[in-house]
Amino acid sequence: MYISKSVHKVSDFIDRICCTVIIILIALMVLVTSMQIICRVFFSALSWSEELTRYLLVYSTFLGAGSVYKKNGHISVLIVQQLLPPKFQKYVALFVNVLCGILFGIAAFYGFKYMKLQGNQLSAALRVPMKYIYMSIPIGFSIMILHVIDNIINTHAEEGGVN
Repeated sequence: MYISKSVHKVSDFIDRICCTVIIILIALMVLVTSMQIICRVFFSALSWSEELTRYLLVYSTFLGAGSVYKKNGHISVLIVQQLLPPKFQKYVALFVNVLCGILFGIAAFYGFKYMKLQGNQLSAALRVPMKYIYMSIPIGFSIMILHVIDNIINTHAEEGGVN
């Protein structure tokens, strides 16, 4: 029980942080894009704005995917699962969560490898090391792994008496 509450608290805390960061990132995207439009019309175009907006979008996408997963907001096909008896529905849901966890683990692993492989490269306009951009992949998928663990523990494992 202590472990499940602790994991759930951490998962909720990380989700709140991600939601706040996503709002900030999207606000920055709007601000930078608006500045680009104003500068393009009245002055000269900003050379770095499109690249910064793209990187803000990448981070908001990976952080947002974790938040949506936490809230069970991703599209899912449940017709087969709902046709099963309630006892089997729980097992299918557990299997889906475990499968998602494996997928997220593989994606985080290869995202980390890709980050290390391409990390020395600099972005074209901002001259930022690309490892900071590619870092969004393992960060996002690691957050999703945390939410998978929380979901498995709190939804499925309590029935079996896991503490």
